[in-house]
Amino acid sequence: MINDNQTVSVSDFKDRTTGLVVFGILEIILGTICALIVPLMIFSMFVSAGLHKGSTPPVGASTMLPGILIYVLMAVWFIWMGIGSIKARRWARALWLVSSWFWLISGIMGLVFMLVFLPNMYDQMGKSGQMTQQIVAIMKYTMIGFMVVFYVIIPGTLVFFYGSKHVKATCERKDPKIRWTDRCPLPVLAVSLISGFSAASILLMGFYGWTFPFFGLILTGIAGAGVAFVSMLLHGYVAWGTYRLSVKAWWCAVVLTIAWGISMGITFSRVTLMEFYEKMNFSAQLLENIKQFAQPASLMVQLSVLWFIVVLAYLLYTKKYFIPPTEQRSILPGERI
Repeated sequence: MINDNQTVSVSDFKDRTTGLVVFGILEIILGTICALIVPLMIFSMFVSAGLHKGSTPPVGASTMLPGILIYVLMAVWFIWMGIGSIKARRWARALWLVSSWFWLISGIMGLVFMLVFLPNMYDQMGKSGQMTQQIVAIMKYTMIGFMVVFYVIIPGTLVFFYGSKHVKATCERKDPKIRWTDRCPLPVLAVSLISGFSAASILLMGFYGWTFPFFGLILTGIAGAGVAFVSMLLHGYVAWGTYRLSVKAWWCAVVLTIAWGISMGITFSRVTLMEFYEKMNFSAQLLENIKQFAQPASLMVQLSVLWFIVVLAYLLYTKKYFIPPTEQRSILPGERI
């Protein structure tokens, strides 16, 4: 759990400037790798279109563009945050701590999902005769190893480093100015940032025909776009309001989370995943590939319930930081509740 109330005495203080620089350089390298992946994805998209000229390509532009955009944003994030770490900026440390916790928790959940999903997928590949059992085993364990490193070890290391009281003290000494990340408790800042990220991510649904699961229905087109727009506004309000420690915004976040959990549960108890994918503007070839390894919708329901429990529990944990209007007083910049 995010905790930023650690303090360190002058006698115990250990300067972590070197560590901040090392981590900053590594983060810039990660950002550069993400930036290099972008032209490779664009190149593969054009090659795919050329090889399948006159027919439906296996990967369409509407499928590739969101991925390209995500890698662009990741490149900007890692490089920008790496520079902030090298300069020992307070905001960089705060943002790394928040994002690394989110990365770690979602990564562990994703890893659990893949451990359930991967064996079945690779077993089917082996039984179909597409590859030998040895190659299938190598691919399976390579993928698991990659996910352990990228989704657990890397974010876990970032949480351990940026969560250190000595790193916090180093940034505060080298960057004494109060930053915007100091005007809100870090656990609440996490809620605000994740809500803002969710609001922005909803725009990506436009690439998939505004396909939106909604209380037992799969909305598309204008209806899907309308619900998506309302959802984006609500998430935006939560992001803005929670940063300002508004109790109303916190309650809005709780209601949105409960509504999302109920909607996902009802929808995927009635609709199969393939029915959902078929409405997302995927090419026929891609749908065929997905169909070979599609998992039952019940798995999506189980994952939604697990994520719902995690999010709701965290929101309840942050309730103590929100003060009712009748009890509010003037809070000095950087003051913790």
